[in-house]
Amino acid sequence: MLNKTKISLIIGTALLLVGCIKDDNFDVVPLIEFQGFEVFKSSENAIDSAKFEFTFQDGDGDIGAIDSSEFNCFLIYEEKHLDSIITLSSVPNRAYSIPNLTPNAKDKNIEGVISLTIKPAPIYSLLNDSMYRYSCYIIDRANHYSDTISCNWQTKD
Repeated sequence: MLNKTKISLIIGTALLLVGCIKDDNFDVVPLIEFQGFEVFKSSENAIDSAKFEFTFQDGDGDIGAIDSSEFNCFLIYEEKHLDSIITLSSVPNRAYSIPNLTPNAKDKNIEGVISLTIKPAPIYSLLNDSMYRYSCYIIDRANHYSDTISCNWQTKD
């Protein structure tokens, strides 16, 4: 009877431990979600830079460039004019190279946070007082495009 109790206890504990193991099965198309946008000012109260932050998940671990000269993350500057959203050439779109995030990993399900620095200024157009925002998307090595995410509309202070 004591042996049956021990065996049941061991099996029950093993099942409990297996149930606690995190089993992530992310899509192979990168999923990104907006986390935050913050503007930084210098000591003279002039805008110096900004940060655009988002989370990511990927099921095959192929986010990031093998060659650091390849761009795979893009920020697009947009302004709101009445009912239209436009891009302006006076504020360039930004391209970033996310490095290979899984060079030797066995588990290809990856997730994390990416913070992009928008520098140097201008981070927005000084030609008008329209509201602005940045939108972002990434491309993985299999050429899967994430959805495009955006920060909230910002006022120019």
